[in-house]
Amino acid sequence: MSRKLSQTGISLIKSFEGCQLTAYKPVATETYYTIGWGHYGSDVKAGMTITQAQADAMFLSDIVRYENPVNDLNLQLNQNQFDALVSFCYNCGAGNLRKLCLGRTTKQIATSLPEYNKSSGTVLAGLTRRRQAELDLFNTPDTKEEEEMQLSNYQWGVLESNVSKLLSNKTITDEAWLEKVKQRTLTVSELSWLTFVVSMR
Repeated sequence: MSRKLSQTGISLIKSFEGCQLTAYKPVATETYYTIGWGHYGSDVKAGMTITQAQADAMFLSDIVRYENPVNDLNLQLNQNQFDALVSFCYNCGAGNLRKLCLGRTTKQIATSLPEYNKSSGTVLAGLTRRRQAELDLFNTPDTKEEEEMQLSNYQWGVLESNVSKLLSNKTITDEAWLEKVKQRTLTVSELSWLTFVVSMR
């Protein structure tokens, strides 16, 4: 079964990537410019600017390139494990993903995941935090494989109002959270992750 990145996985990646609405080069020697949530390529020109909505749309289009290598591993993964590995692939590339996963059990993958916290042999605090967040998600049981939240109409209404306020004051920027609340498809783990994201701001 081919999986798609869940809202929890999207939020994990975005919480570490950050979003730039003006084209930039993180390293001066890069061939192309980067924009949005790490979108990189010949279509990004110097001085280019985009809206937040365009950045979010680019991200959803780009993410397929990182979902496919995880699906191609043909491992028995739950949604949380899949999301964690897509985040890893987004950050480290498909080559490192295969190196991490091929010929290993999920338990062995979890053991090796924190080792990918270096750049040119130097341990980086940001990569250490990201690997730990990915590991925590990887090791979280999937119970919707988890049930969707069972709330009363009043409770859904309160939740919708609170998420709208978070978007309005830009504590969160991804409107997909609000859509999931409106459609009553938010899961318990997604609410937990949303709470975590808010607490980290």
